[in-house]
Amino acid sequence: MGEKNGREGEAERLVDEHYADVLRYCRRHAPAGLAEDAAQETFLRFVRARSRYRERGRARAYLVTIARNVCADMARDRASSWAELPEALPGGGDPGEGDDGRDLASALARLPRSQREALELRYGEGLAVGEVGAVLGMSRFAASRAISSALEALRADLGVSKGERGDVR
Repeated sequence: MGEKNGREGEAERLVDEHYADVLRYCRRHAPAGLAEDAAQETFLRFVRARSRYRERGRARAYLVTIARNVCADMARDRASSWAELPEALPGGGDPGEGDDGRDLASALARLPRSQREALELRYGEGLAVGEVGAVLGMSRFAASRAISSALEALRADLGVSKGERGDVR
């Protein structure tokens, strides 16, 4: 009985700590209108597989891995693909009109999905390079290479030299 309460307490703590991060990820990757369902399904799958969690390390990386799979499953079920970033952001104007945010969004949209996702996990979710690799099902070295290639492509697209420190690091 005490072990069960301990597990439930651990699960509740992890939900409290990571629900906002998982929901944010699901809002970007789940089919329209299903982000909350995807976040809930993520935690349900986590609870069902919590014995494997102990072997995996940081809970956040494991939860993002589950969320990625849930969103992909939902997209498949809907026979749709993950949404690509738009070429232009809402609010009008061309990406090349001097607004750095629009330029960056446009440059990100031109990256291959795998590189864009690696950047999102590394900088948007704050995962370590090894954790990015684990989420994407690749080695730490391959994840590092994907992140570096994506950053180089962004620098080239935005006209930022490697020595300059702009928004692309």
